[in-house]
Amino acid sequence: MKDKNQDLFEQVSKKLSALIALSFIEDVSKMTNEKGVEVLNRFGLSNQDIANIIGTTKKTVEVLKSRIKNKKIK
Repeated sequence: MKDKNQDLFEQVSKKLSALIALSFIEDVSKMTNEKGVEVLNRFGLSNQDIANIIGTTKKTVEVLKSRIKNKKIK
């Protein structure tokens, strides 16, 4: 069973990886919320973490993730 420190390390690691990836993408400021959600979701971040990073609400992230999923199904 993982201890509390290991869980914390994994959370920080995911967030740091996501931020590093975003820093390499050109025109991050011009990125749509949908694209931001798509990129950050790949790192396994929570909906709240994604919302905090892109400056929106958790509910908006949930809706955008649903749209992205539906686009991939079609």
